[in-house]
Amino acid sequence: MLLGCLIIKLKMSSSNTTQDRNEENSDKPLLKYVTKKKSIEGGGNFEFVCSFCEVSFRGSYTKVKAHLLKILGKGIRPCAKIGRVKLEELKKLEDEAILRIESSKVKSVPLPPLSSQSESQPSVESRKRRATGPLADAFNTQARETLDHEIARMFYSSGLPFHLARNPHFVKAFSFAANNYISGYVPPGYTKLRTTLLEKERDNVEKLLEPIKNTWSQKGVSIVSDGWSDPQRRPIINFMVVTESGPMFLRAINCSDQIKK
Repeated sequence: MLLGCLIIKLKMSSSNTTQDRNEENSDKPLLKYVTKKKSIEGGGNFEFVCSFCEVSFRGSYTKVKAHLLKILGKGIRPCAKIGRVKLEELKKLEDEAILRIESSKVKSVPLPPLSSQSESQPSVESRKRRATGPLADAFNTQARETLDHEIARMFYSSGLPFHLARNPHFVKAFSFAANNYISGYVPPGYTKLRTTLLEKERDNVEKLLEPIKNTWSQKGVSIVSDGWSDPQRRPIINFMVVTESGPMFLRAINCSDQIKK
């Protein structure tokens, strides 16, 4: 079933590409007034053509904004075809996008007080003894409690189901990070999780299943199916192969455009 989950994740990743483009256009509203022709090597730059004056230039969204909003000192000539009224309209679009981005940023909220902090304030001498005591040195109590709060907040802020805490990979990930000094490590981001790492995991599972697949031509298989809904409530039909070695997920088909008779 792991392979089935990976395949569905890959399909969801590709379907999210359009959504990502829409979000990019929402955050960078002036892109709809230029034509993006092709990528230029390095720095995420592209070649753009202004829809008003048809001037071609290279750069990033910063250059697009400087050209359309007539911002001087950015190494790009202001658009000569944009009048005062249109300029005010474009500035309003950009200001609204900036305000929307700022309001969507995660606000920093202090963690709940640690157990040692919730007690009455001890004297300076007792704080020193506590900080250098054998239990604090052995178990690093405050650091552990802080990590507990950060993990809990990850669950609460993203609406993650609590049973995820029982997932062995969840436990292994934090145990590995805690027991191995990995200086400067940053967890994989949104893009890496749904592209590189997901594809590598699928390739790895495919290789592990290859010996079982090689027996199908000699021993035969049975094909079974069942229906369910994915996280986006689309009707899905699963197809599985059953052999003496056990069941194996084959593929899933989205049937949202089919009519049940």
